[in-house]
Amino acid sequence: MSTIVSRPNSSLVAAQMPDTFTRTEGRDLARLQNREVARGLIASTRVQAAGMVAATGLQITGMLSREATFQSNGDPQVAARLDHIVDCFAEYVGAEVARFRF
Repeated sequence: MSTIVSRPNSSLVAAQMPDTFTRTEGRDLARLQNREVARGLIASTRVQAAGMVAATGLQITGMLSREATFQSNGDPQVAARLDHIVDCFAEYVGAEVARFRF
């Protein structure tokens, strides 16, 4: 695995590492920093993915709703059936977004 934060023997981390730390403690600090940075990257990627799924689902749900209105042509029974299909799709999109864990 590549390092996100430089190793303690580099000048960058040496400046960030307290003077009272031993070399082992410095390595542990760098390892823990890498873990937290990676955790943050994963969380932000999941948030972005959930946002993309939500935006796409919202757009498609709107398109389906408009098409359902057009296809029903004023018939209330057909409109009710098509609205049910649109509602099922909206629930599906909501379930997909809910599957993302942050």
